[in-house]
Amino acid sequence: MLEFLGISYLEWLGYAASIIVFVSLSMTSIVKLRWYNMLGAALFSTYGFLIGSYPVAFMNFLIVCTNIYYLVKMYQHKENFKVIEINGNDEILNYYLESYKKDIAKFFPDFTRTEGKLNVFVLRDMSVAGIFIGEVKDDIFKIDIDYALPQFRDFKVANYLYQKLSDILSQHDVKCIVCDSDIEDNLKYIKKMGFETCTREGKKVMCKSL
Repeated sequence: MLEFLGISYLEWLGYAASIIVFVSLSMTSIVKLRWYNMLGAALFSTYGFLIGSYPVAFMNFLIVCTNIYYLVKMYQHKENFKVIEINGNDEILNYYLESYKKDIAKFFPDFTRTEGKLNVFVLRDMSVAGIFIGEVKDDIFKIDIDYALPQFRDFKVANYLYQKLSDILSQHDVKCIVCDSDIEDNLKYIKKMGFETCTREGKKVMCKSL
């Protein structure tokens, strides 16, 4: 039997399946969890069949079928999104900011207060999925927070938000959105949202015109 580092390829297949299943359980996105879990179960099913352990192969085949069933349901489900502007002293807003304070600080360490700023909730099937906060100055909106809750980080919230932002920001005469974050994950994200490098007050920032 073929080997690598003294271990048969069949064993490597079993290890790979175990790792993928383990990784799937760490996913915050249910869709990603289903995809990874399905891949791990498919490898386990193949592994079980090749070593002659048919109960293992059959059980994991059923897991693959279960994941396919729920993935089809997820992709067929039409989600409802809505963007709502809220007050800075809103109790629900403050509750979410406090609940996710540590995670928010990873991406927006300089954020402090919401009073006097424009605050937006993004709802996904009636649940708060995203928080968008910033400051309007002249015709520019400077982002303080563009935060999606961990279980909703599949870009659907972000895509909807930036499709609808102009409706809200136009009421405040905003013509340009600016982000001056230097966090690498933030920069990758806002580039996907159509931001480009520009210069404001002698400083390079990321901008998106409305």
